[in-house]
Amino acid sequence: MPDWSYHTFFKPLLFNLKPAKARSITLNMMNTLISIPYGYRIIEFFGHMASSPAIRKNVCGVEVESPVGLSGQVDPKLQGISALSNLGFGYIEVGPITIDPVHEPEIKLHQEYNTIEYSHLQENTGFTHVEEVLSNRKLKIPVLFRIGEASLQDTLKIIHKLKKYADWFVLDTSFHAETLAEIKEAAGKPILVNVEKQHEIDHSIEWIDGFYIPEGKKVEQSNHVGPLELDHHLERIHQLQSYEKSIIVSGGIHEPADAITLMGAGADLVQIHSGFIFSGPGLPKRINEALTYEVKQKQPTQPGWLASFLMGLGVFIAGIIATFVGLTDVILSPDERFLGMTKQEIQHFSDHLFKFMSHDRISLAGVMISAGFLYMMLAYHGIRNGSHWARKVFYIAATLGFLNFFYFIGFGYLDPIHLLYNGLILPFFLYGFIKTRNMPLGSEGSNTRNTTAWRKSQFGQTMFIILGGAFLTAGIVISYIGMTDVFVKEDLGFLELDPEHIHDHNQQFISLIAHDRAGFGGALISAGIMIALIAMWGYREGEEWIWWTLTLGGIPGFAAGIGIHYHIGYVDQYHLAPAYFAVLLYVLGVVYSYPYLMKR
Repeated sequence: MPDWSYHTFFKPLLFNLKPAKARSITLNMMNTLISIPYGYRIIEFFGHMASSPAIRKNVCGVEVESPVGLSGQVDPKLQGISALSNLGFGYIEVGPITIDPVHEPEIKLHQEYNTIEYSHLQENTGFTHVEEVLSNRKLKIPVLFRIGEASLQDTLKIIHKLKKYADWFVLDTSFHAETLAEIKEAAGKPILVNVEKQHEIDHSIEWIDGFYIPEGKKVEQSNHVGPLELDHHLERIHQLQSYEKSIIVSGGIHEPADAITLMGAGADLVQIHSGFIFSGPGLPKRINEALTYEVKQKQPTQPGWLASFLMGLGVFIAGIIATFVGLTDVILSPDERFLGMTKQEIQHFSDHLFKFMSHDRISLAGVMISAGFLYMMLAYHGIRNGSHWARKVFYIAATLGFLNFFYFIGFGYLDPIHLLYNGLILPFFLYGFIKTRNMPLGSEGSNTRNTTAWRKSQFGQTMFIILGGAFLTAGIVISYIGMTDVFVKEDLGFLELDPEHIHDHNQQFISLIAHDRAGFGGALISAGIMIALIAMWGYREGEEWIWWTLTLGGIPGFAAGIGIHYHIGYVDQYHLAPAYFAVLLYVLGVVYSYPYLMKR
């Protein structure tokens, strides 16, 4: 559930449910997804959550990929812990844990303040159930266990049961120094104390590895979790800095700037709670990218980017040549040899059939120009500057593009010009792929605030992702039609011919037209994948090149695809309706994305 889908579709629905019900539905859905084969791969694919090595930290001897964790009260029943651990968090909290289960609190959302009100913040399923759940899960990130208020005997019982899954323990109970020493020896793991509960810090400092600043601000009889916690957390950090111990802060973070402020004040790790609900599941990724932006040094130019760029340039030039051919000769000499007919003979048989072939080839050429432009931009602005996501998009789309060459098996026409074209650009593809294979993971971003432009961009991003998905779907359908029926009903209406009549006149006609149709479908698949993944993975504040890439990249495809229909008189509005819908998605994406992507 990335931010673009969460804010556009799911959040409005979930916020109309009771908070506990909405939480349960969301976590169960995530748990179902992660349970299917390669479910975690699906989450990673949509979110592209991997953080940069530049923000790794070591806290109390524990290595974390990211300093951003998740509060245990977001998933107190551990319904979605496996899925949540794949959302870009560096670690995850479980707890507060008690011997016996603690019932679900009353929960209220105060949307005007971005605050969640709880009757209490102690909900958990008891330490036996926690051990049962974790014994069946293999979490890839460290786990912080927060032990609720308990006697020494119960605390040791919980530690004994859970220490093999733990990386840190937090104690909510105030213990004397000698008792802390006993607990530390039993745990064999770093011990942090809840500063709101521990009363003897000075006398116990020798046995304390760090401090834990909990979430929740007491308002009358309730606990409020939200932005109002931030000032209190900063004050607490200031009070604790003199001890020179690790500090973990939970709650109060709704935008990357909040995490940066807390860490700048002295926090080593920060945990998200209410921000995960109000700002969206993409918040940890945004924080990771903002932190990377602050510390990461400029990447050297990546070797191999030029080969990737030249491959894109080859596609672009081929598209321009194909446009020229489609508007002039339409049929080339290899086509004439395959058919055993000249261009003039085809026109004499059916001028509409000749125009129809022009329509297919111009549509393909427009998509090739757009795709070539997208490839060049990904290579120059993305791969050259070390953007791992851009490399991934480039080579997924390019691989699919090369695979569509094998469509000839389905329609029986091996086009020598198509073969030559693939042979010319394949070496650039292979060289670029090999040279960039060790590009480091992680991205950086300058966005630190939940601005109006950021909120609007969620809709714009969604429009581009739907547009890419629509092109991908259309490409698959057109490819299938090209290798099976070849024509749709509207095509035959324009041609004023039936397939049998065409086949009877020349048995090779259908194969040649199928070649063009399937090729167009294959090009749409590559272009659709690029548009969707650029929008999904490359959307970051101030990335002007993303806006220009998507905006300019769409023009050739739309102009050729729609324009050729009017040029040849094939103006069936039902047939053109999907193209008009795609233009609407494109315009909405361009308009709603502009303030965010073009921000300086």
